Amino acid sequence: MSERARVLMVCTGNICRSPAMHYLAAREWAEAADVTSAGIFAQVGMDATPQMRRAAASHGLTLPRHRPTQLTAALVERADLVLVATQAHARWIAQHLGNWPDHVFGLKQAAELASIAARPQGDSPAARLRAAAGALHSAGQPETTPLRSLDDPWGHDQVTYDRVMAEIADAVSALTDWATLR
Repeated sequence: MSERARVLMVCTGNICRSPAMHYLAAREWAEAADVTSAGIFAQVGMDATPQMRRAAASHGLTLPRHRPTQLTAALVERADLVLVATQAHARWIAQHLGNWPDHVFGLKQAAELASIAARPQGDSPAARLRAAAGALHSAGQPETTPLRSLDDPWGHDQVTYDRVMAEIADAVSALTDWATLR
């Protein structure tokens, strides 16, 4: 078995979007990836919100107890693929690393690029996922496929959480199909 890909999901507080991204991708990408998540302003000591738990449950996903993690440059540098919720998260990474790394994409941006990118090469799902950032980067630059944000549902109604969760599920599914991770 080949080494698992290291995938990092990023949002603001690490209590809504990135935990949903994290645990959904971990379920879908099973043995191919070690998926983690962090926030640029992590709400350390909190857990995933009840509203996001309900939204995830509607997609057959049970969020385990979640401990928010503060994003660091080291976490970004260790990852093979970083998927952020918004442009602000990508800017935070660029500011703290001194550049915008080639392996950082918006979740929705990565799903859009996957529709035009060559499939990543590799003899296993883990190898294909480790090669995904290169394939996505080769498919287009931010000017050709802008980073479209996932709305922050914090403080909004359940309908907003449900919509954001559906967008996360659609994007993760598109990446899963593209990289043939199932």
